[in-house]
This record gives sequence, structure tokens and C-alpha cells, in this order.
Amino acid sequence: MPQYKFMHVAWQEEGSIGDEDFLKFLPDHYKMHSWIKDSQDLEVNILHNDTVEPGGEGIWGSLIYRQSQHDKNELDVFHFYLSRDILVTNELDFDKDADLDKDTLLKQMEGAATTVELMMVFLGHMVSSILHKIDKFEERLRNLLWEISENNESKTLDKIADLRHEILLWKHLIQGFAEIQMAIPETFGPDVRDGIEFYRTSQRIERCVILVDSYQDEIKNMVDMENVVANYRGNEIIKTLTVLTTLFTPAMAWGAIWGMNFKHMPELYWTFGYLVSLVIIIFSTGALYLFFKRRGWTGDILKAKHPDLEKAKKSGE
Repeated sequence: MPQYKFMHVAWQEEGSIGDEDFLKFLPDHYKMHSWIKDSQDLEVNILHNDTVEPGGEGIWGSLIYRQSQHDKNELDVFHFYLSRDILVTNELDFDKDADLDKDTLLKQMEGAATTVELMMVFLGHMVSSILHKIDKFEERLRNLLWEISENNESKTLDKIADLRHEILLWKHLIQGFAEIQMAIPETFGPDVRDGIEFYRTSQRIERCVILVDSYQDEIKNMVDMENVVANYRGNEIIKTLTVLTTLFTPAMAWGAIWGMNFKHMPELYWTFGYLVSLVIIIFSTGALYLFFKRRGWTGDILKAKHPDLEKAKKSGE
């Protein structure tokens, strides 16, 4: 596999982490063996460093830099070994992501004076790809915010859940980059922070962290708002059913009484018995309604709401 040299440093691109060509660039370190084994068996973020020998410091690990939203097994992992002399990585599929271009990457690497700067160029392009995808996520989040306001449906909560799952994936990806950003100065010393590429990539990672945290708060507020609306609607339904049931209680009670099959019922032989029964039912129902209204228990549940009228009121405001 090719080796790219830039000023006093080099980037060695190899195939799988288990290939002999990859392994020959790695020092004989006991942590290396566990890393190689774990990276092949587990698809997770792994990070190790070695600071025992001055001048021979190194950092290595595996970073998930691309993750499908629909399939947990569909992901791409960046394996790397970084020392003061060389950066060794596995072969990346640049054709899979239009935001990650190898020619642009190599052009920016030409100005790198250290391997740390080479590494930060790599991470910076990966984070830029994530930022571009987060912009599309922001558009979907904005559309959902307006959908909640204009036409809130039962499917809205499912859409919020999908966005919530997606933002958690973004947060998981960014945590891996942030960990490497903190581990590099820990391994090679604070002077590496003076590099322009380290600064640029650090700013991009910080932007991602701020955006993801902000969007996560928005989604949390959306969930809270949905819960409030659902609880309010449920309470209104129960309230409406309770009032309507109570209002029709007199009619059902009088109907039950006069529907009995007793032989001696004087009302059955009254000339105006039917009319009197209607008057009693209407009067008792009306009296019950007035009682509820004066106590403020009916609210606006018996008022008709026209959708077009409600929209007109909102647009007028």
C-alpha cells in the first residue's frame, strides 16, 4: 500500500489491521495485541497510548467515524497508530462518502510538519463530513417543529423518537473524536496544541458537541411538549365524557323508572303523562347543566370549534 511523505513526516496507508504490512509498522507492545484482537472481534471505539519512553510516545486505537441510522452493523472504523515519526492507518473507503475526498485530504496534508498535524487533518475532514450531515438533520428537526405547531398527529411522536435516536448516534460518534483530541496532548505534550490543524479540528469538534447538545435539548423539549399536549387532550376527553354522561343521567334515571313493568303505575293512565315526563326530563337536565356551568365545570367542552376559524385566528395574530 502507498506511503505518502510530507516534509519530515509520513502517512502509511495499509489494508486491514490484521495484515502483516500493517503490523510491521507497530512496536512490540502488550497493549497492541489486545487492541488488534478487540478491534477485530468488537466494533467499538478503542484508544491506548504509551508514554513510558521519552521521544517514543505513541497513541493507537479504533474510531467509528461513520454509522448507519438503520443498521447497527453498518459502520466504518478508522484504525490508526500515531507516533512522532509516522502515522499508520487502515485503508479507508473514500468513495463511500462524497464529503470525504482523498485528493483534498492529501493537499491539506502537504502543509503538515508533524504526524500529529497529519492526524488532525484526518480527524478534521471526518468531523466536517459529520457537520454536513448534521445540517441536514437540523432541516428535518425544523420541519418537525413546524409540523407539531400546524398539524400535530399521532405519528409525530414516532418522528420525534427517530430524531432522538439519530442525535444519540451523532453524540456517540463525536465522543470518540473528542477522546482522541484530549489524548493527543496527554501523549505528546501540550506543545501539539500550537499546530494550526490541531486548533481547526478542535474547533470543529467543539462545534459538533455544541450543536448535538443543543439539538438534544430541543428534542427533549419537543417530547415534553408532546407529553403535555397528550395529557391535556386526555384530560379534556375524560372531562367531556364525564359531563355528557352526567347531563344524560336524569333522562336515563326517569326512563328507567317509567320503563318498569309494575302493574300499578298511576302515571301510565295520566292524560298528559307523556308531556309531563318530557318536561321533567328537560327541566332536570337543564337544571343540572346550569349547576355545572355556574361551578365552571363545563369550560369550553360544549363549544364547537371550526378548524378554518381557528387557523384564521392564528394567522390574524
